[in-house]
Amino acid sequence: MTMKSIKLLTTSFGLVLALSSGFAVAQEKDEHKLEPKHGGVVVEANHIEYELVVRSENVQLHANDHGKVIDLSKAKAKVVFLVADQKMERTLAGQGVLLSGEGVDLKGSGYTAVATVEFANKKKATVRFKTN
Repeated sequence: MTMKSIKLLTTSFGLVLALSSGFAVAQEKDEHKLEPKHGGVVVEANHIEYELVVRSENVQLHANDHGKVIDLSKAKAKVVFLVADQKMERTLAGQGVLLSGEGVDLKGSGYTAVATVEFANKKKATVRFKTN
């Protein structure tokens, strides 16, 4: 093997190692970012992280913009739950840093939920949550 071949092989190996390390770091950062803080399901939409917490006593929706809690005191939302062949709807009202409304008893079932959030500035966001 010539010296030129060894240099090329070493450079290629270093490039592959650098790229794969960068990918692993970026992947780890994204996974960490979507961790639930309130025991719910987290989804990111338009750079905002939404966490839907479903309990029999209440349904809550939390929102963070790049780690900063969003003031939802003047916001509202409608959440439609699809469970098996049932459809349930809940209206959530702003309560400081979260939206809250009447609870849903899903009896441990997986569900799909679609939340339509209307912020104080009248902008709307639609977010889809799914569990198994």
